Amino acid sequence: MQRYAIPTVDSLLIMEHCASCERELAAHWNFCVYCGRPFAAATQPKPAAAPIETDSGHGEPRQRKYDGAFWVGVGMGALGLVLIVYAAVQIYGSQV
Repeated sequence: MQRYAIPTVDSLLIMEHCASCERELAAHWNFCVYCGRPFAAATQPKPAAAPIETDSGHGEPRQRKYDGAFWVGVGMGALGLVLIVYAAVQIYGSQV
């Protein structure tokens, strides 16, 4: 019976890139799951980090205050509040 090593959480978080299709791959994979090319994480060079874009010439990183996930959360919260008020009116409004 052949046993397989279970990857640890730390090894799952380390991502490498395929030399052929340049998609992200886990470091413990032997082949690219997208293009099928043999993959050896130790032989591939690490990509250089992309520079951070800045607003001005002062070197401060540009940050977005409200991204898409924030607005989805606000919308879901507002919808939940509306549904709670609607349910309260339906339940207690007819008893008056």
